[in-house]
Amino acid sequence: MKLDRSTIDRFLEPRILRALARLPLTSRRVVEGAMVGSHRSPFKGYSTEFAEHREYVLGDDLRHLDWRVFSRTERYYIKRYEENTNLRAFLLVDCSASMGFPRQRKAGQITKYDYACHLAAGLAYVLVRQTDPVGLYLFNNDLVASIPAMRSMSHLRRMLRTLDEAAPTGRTAAGKALSSVAGQLKRRGLLIIISDLMDEPEKIVDALAHFRHRGHDAIVIQVLDDAELNFRITQTCTFRDMETGEKLAVDGGEVAAEYNRELTAFLDRFKKCCFEHNFDYVLANTRTPYESLLTAMLSRRKR
Repeated sequence: MKLDRSTIDRFLEPRILRALARLPLTSRRVVEGAMVGSHRSPFKGYSTEFAEHREYVLGDDLRHLDWRVFSRTERYYIKRYEENTNLRAFLLVDCSASMGFPRQRKAGQITKYDYACHLAAGLAYVLVRQTDPVGLYLFNNDLVASIPAMRSMSHLRRMLRTLDEAAPTGRTAAGKALSSVAGQLKRRGLLIIISDLMDEPEKIVDALAHFRHRGHDAIVIQVLDDAELNFRITQTCTFRDMETGEKLAVDGGEVAAEYNRELTAFLDRFKKCCFEHNFDYVLANTRTPYESLLTAMLSRRKR
């Protein structure tokens, strides 16, 4: 596939493409589609999506003769179908205001949203390269944008433009948005959630259970800044909520231990939920090069 460099260089740098060159993304569970590659399907035989007719040649499966056409033309034609993929994937990317952290960045530092976009771009590229359809949902407190699953390079460019043009804004309601996506999907597939998951854990846990009940496979990538994962503030300072604007003055030295306890419990809640549903859980620190995280994640899933 030839890439349009002017469109996708921002997210798919050459080092990313090299890192992902031979890594597949597979589903661990049965998903809908024809038997192709390494994924399993509950269905056998041809796709149900008709594409065109062609003339019968010796050796063709007679089950696919179109007898209606024969009755009109007295010529034998075979029904051809568009081959279904074995895997249909959707990227669910959080674009709420909290994903814009940190607002004031040091040299070389990126926001959680930028990091999420790079991860989404790499995964979308892998899926399109292996001819699996991939779609995109952007969400904050509701669905912001949706792109149906397709598998062309022009479709990949459309998804990357959508990611690039969006900006972190609005309050988080990840649980509500994820449940909304679950209600829209008619076919089972692989759902890749990329978010800081800054919402009430129980609402997100309920949404993940909804995915599992509907037969989906899922990868949950929780993206957090290093400053969120490692509380190093020792002096008194004022924190401001990026979504509500609410301010809170705290003594860093006094709250550090409690913060770390609460953070550990917060992360463990999602890890436990994903383990129970046989979903992958990945904690992404934005200090980790995204190509390193992607290659490690895909290599582990391949094994």
